[in-house]
Amino acid sequence: MNRALAACALAVAPCFASAQKDSTAKKSPADTTGRWSDFLPLMADEAKKRGIELPRPFGVGFVFYYLTRDIQVSDVAVGKNGAPPQSVSRFAQLGSRANVDNVNVKVDAWLLPFLNVYAIGGKIWNSSSTTIDVTLPPLLPGGMPRERIVTVPTSMQGTVLGLGLAAAGGYGPFFMTVDANWISADLGFDQALQGTIVSVRGGWNGKLESHAIRTWLVFTDWNTYAQVTGTATDPDDGGTLQFIVDQGPAYRYTYGVGAQYSVTKWFDVATDIGVDFHGGWYVGLIPVVRF
Repeated sequence: MNRALAACALAVAPCFASAQKDSTAKKSPADTTGRWSDFLPLMADEAKKRGIELPRPFGVGFVFYYLTRDIQVSDVAVGKNGAPPQSVSRFAQLGSRANVDNVNVKVDAWLLPFLNVYAIGGKIWNSSSTTIDVTLPPLLPGGMPRERIVTVPTSMQGTVLGLGLAAAGGYGPFFMTVDANWISADLGFDQALQGTIVSVRGGWNGKLESHAIRTWLVFTDWNTYAQVTGTATDPDDGGTLQFIVDQGPAYRYTYGVGAQYSVTKWFDVATDIGVDFHGGWYVGLIPVVRF
């Protein structure tokens, strides 16, 4: 459910424009030959006059992502055969732990030297365990209430689409970016799940044997709370059950580190690793071809 939104919403480590001046660097023939993509970014000449090295404007990347985290279920309502759903949360407490594998394709473009826009699409594979803690009334008057704890394993897969933008700036070798994206995941429920994720990165931009390398710290706000609605078949009599589930990440914020290395002018590799300090964590690997 909500964990799928979180998985597909990795704010892909962007290719940052370097604010470092390098007046002594020698240009290769490829640097002086015009490419069809040179019409972007707009205002590129102004940036180059200030000694800013710009990445190639277009990119196609693959995001390989794993996430594990706790999901908080705040309310569950159930109705049968068309009856209005009624909350059952007073009878049971529910919690979930999700493990998600996600593969996305990302296409991006630098419209301005400091503004990148992108679209993503991909697949999600989710496995989770939901714990149901139910307190039942005593069998005899004056007796002790009965408690039952059941763990239910589930698995699902689906598709995801998203749009985002990243704004970047810097001074000398230091930079900061703000990345925001909107995600919609189709997992077979009545409505697609939607959410927004905002990441702030700050770090250092340098060189390693003439190749660009960047490292950063990242803070992410996972605003992926959602209401899930759907129908299921009652296993007892074959009737129809309608359900509404209000749920979201148990811990909304994550804190991490990342790095990006430019193997060539047209190929970058980046990674992001983060934790929520409550047992949840994620790791992503992002190779990107730029042209």
